[in-house]
Amino acid sequence: MPAMSASSPPARAGIGAIELLAAGYAVGMAGTLWDWWEHFVGPGIQSPHLVIDLGGLLVVGVLAFSGQIDYRSRAFTVLYLLVVLVALIALGPTTLRAVAPTSTLTAALNQALSPAAVVPYLPLVLLASWSAGRWLSLDKATWWRVTASLGILVVAAGMLWDVYWHQTHAAEIRASMASLPPHQVMAAGFLIGLVGAAYGAALQVKPRRAVEERR
Repeated sequence: MPAMSASSPPARAGIGAIELLAAGYAVGMAGTLWDWWEHFVGPGIQSPHLVIDLGGLLVVGVLAFSGQIDYRSRAFTVLYLLVVLVALIALGPTTLRAVAPTSTLTAALNQALSPAAVVPYLPLVLLASWSAGRWLSLDKATWWRVTASLGILVVAAGMLWDVYWHQTHAAEIRASMASLPPHQVMAAGFLIGLVGAAYGAALQVKPRRAVEERR
């Protein structure tokens, strides 16, 4: 088997991991653009937020679970529980507003929101930071790997800022969310990560074709 160059995606990341990473960033970017459009034409709906959250969770999952992992270790258990917690924090409120917008629980959730609402989202930033650092440590820090791991950090920071922004500023109804700084940061993060991950995925095309030809 030919040696893999330093600029190639590491085998330890697993076959298809880079493509999944690019897909996660692409899904998040698509959800962000969809959200901008929905708010531009009307008050907006929750579906784009679900797409954004799912894209971000896919990215975090790929970064966190790539490489060699001992699934019986305590570290894996802690990581798994943290991922579940972040998924509940990210998807729970959005899903509730989407499926039961007029329920008593949704009303109570909306009334309880305040600037302190950013606190439950801190595990998201923690997990994104740890996952990005772990994935980056699996191989040489080439520009595309740094970019692919940096993207989710920017997205997480933007999400945290977005939660705070919506609790301290009047809701935008007829204006596009593209005009809000937190949404611009999130879009930038998804775009940054997509550029790096897509480049890394492209590097895998030639080696895979060579392997298939030898078969």
